[in-house]
Formats: sequence, structure tokens, C-alpha cells
Amino acid sequence: MKGSLKRTLSERVSLVLASGLGVGFIPPMPGTLGSLEGIILAYFTKDLSFGIKLIVFFLLTLLGIITADVASKALQDKDPDEVIIDEIAGSYLSVFVAKSLLDFALAFILFRIIDISKPPPLRRLERMKGGFGIMMDDLAAGLLTALILFLIIIFKSHFW
Repeated sequence: MKGSLKRTLSERVSLVLASGLGVGFIPPMPGTLGSLEGIILAYFTKDLSFGIKLIVFFLLTLLGIITADVASKALQDKDPDEVIIDEIAGSYLSVFVAKSLLDFALAFILFRIIDISKPPPLRRLERMKGGFGIMMDDLAAGLLTALILFLIIIFKSHFW
């Protein structure tokens, strides 16, 4: 594991939370697994009101900013692969408009493509410092995915 072996309690808690309860330490594709965690969380909260899902999203984002910042410092890496709470929050946001299991699957694929390719201006968001910078490009990817999914759902409902 990168960084010092001796960790404070806040570092250990942050590492557990920022890594999606340890999933971020599973090779070889921790970001993909984190995205899947976010989609699964969204699926299990799909029947909640929009307001409650928004609260879950904002709490996840706040938790992500704080824990990603502490974890990145503990691991001595600006954006460590093990920190996947950004993918969890981004993919959770990506399915806010999903109506079917197919929509959830499509959002997962779109989110991964957008997150990995980081089209402009998403790449610029990575330049922000600390936990905020770690989170913002994935949240923007989630928002872009939700917009594309929304357009697909509208198109599908009118033409299929």
C-alpha cells in the first residue's frame, strides 16, 4: 500500500469510505467497480423520492470531497486509483433519470466511456486541488451521462 503504514483514525476511516468500503483496493479496474457500486446504490434507492435521492447524492458528494482529500494525502497521490468515491457519486448521479434496468445499464456504459475519455472541459476539472478536484470531473461526467440518457429516453419514448 502506498504511503506510510502508520495511519491516524481519520486516515483509516477516510480510506475505507473513499475506497467504497475497500472495493477500490481490488485490482485491476477499481474505477469500474466504483461505478458499479454507484449504479447499484442508485438502483436500490430508485423508488425513493427525488428529494431523498438528491440528499443522498449531496451527502455522498460531501463525504467524497472530505474523504478523497484525506485519503489522497495519506496515500501520497494527487488522485489515487484506490479512491473510487468519485466514481460512486458520479455514476449515482448519472442514473437520476433512469426508468428501466436497460437505462441503468446504458448509463453505466456511458458513464465509464465519458469518465475514461474525459472530453473537454471535464479534463480541466481534474486540475482542481484536493478532494474537490478528485470529485468534480466524475460529477461532471455523471451530469453529462444523465443528460445524454435523458435525451435517449425522450427519443425512445417518441420514436419506439
